[in-house]
Amino acid sequence: MINENLKNLKLKDNAFGYHTKECSDNYSKGRPSYPKECIEFIKSLGLSNDSVLVDLASGPGKFTKVLAIEGGFNNITCIEPSGDFRKECENILNQVKFENNNSLHFKVLDGLSTSIPLSDNSVDCITVATAWHWFSNIESVREISRVLKPNGVLAIIWNIANFGGENSKNPQQLEPIIRLHRDPKYNANNHLPTKSLRDKWRDVFDEMKNDPTTHIYLNPELQKSPSFSNPQITFAEKTIASSLSMSYISLLPPNEKQQFINELKQNLENFNLTSNNKEFTVYYDTEVFYTRKPILN
Repeated sequence: MINENLKNLKLKDNAFGYHTKECSDNYSKGRPSYPKECIEFIKSLGLSNDSVLVDLASGPGKFTKVLAIEGGFNNITCIEPSGDFRKECENILNQVKFENNNSLHFKVLDGLSTSIPLSDNSVDCITVATAWHWFSNIESVREISRVLKPNGVLAIIWNIANFGGENSKNPQQLEPIIRLHRDPKYNANNHLPTKSLRDKWRDVFDEMKNDPTTHIYLNPELQKSPSFSNPQITFAEKTIASSLSMSYISLLPPNEKQQFINELKQNLENFNLTSNNKEFTVYYDTEVFYTRKPILN
């Protein structure tokens, strides 16, 4: 259910599911992390420890944490519209600064992809981890271009669980468990809107290719990294948390949400690999798509 106090925010309806502490806690507990290799790849795009980074739609800091620890980046600003996610992100980064990276300077700011509270030409790299589908539009591209320095990098990162492919290490029986949240009966609008958004995340770059006037913002030709192996050890409780952190599952009425939890628990218990809350591995591939703001004469 959407909180009435949030309706003035310019968000897609399902995104309101992220504006609860419950969802923030589930996201932090359940969602997969990111491999060191993808951070090293981003750093290889001409960045250093002291480069100015923005983690846009940072959520509760899942990707930001890896940037600060594995990447050694010392100057990171997180932009996130959910107050509950921002609080968790601050907690995580304070812990990282104390335990892992004493040189870390960070800010966690309220903002949107179309309203980034930073100066023009001030940022070396903007990262967007598992979030670009929420704002794949030309208005966001313009705002991202505004804050990027010339030749600055936009890096879009995805974690993809591969099922059924030739090289998949995930047993096929795992897919209906891990992806029960995609069942239309549990989708808030009954038409898998988030999946639809993900399927269309490249559309804005395709539109830009056909409109030369937009090429001043970003190069519309996305480059792609190699795929980085990202095995994640999980268990039943963590799997349930991950599913509950999906925006449209978070928005379900309490009785439907409990029905979802009960079915997911039963499915986990019925499969030997996942029964009795024992640990198992889900294999992800992590990919980085990137482009740059052009240097104009």
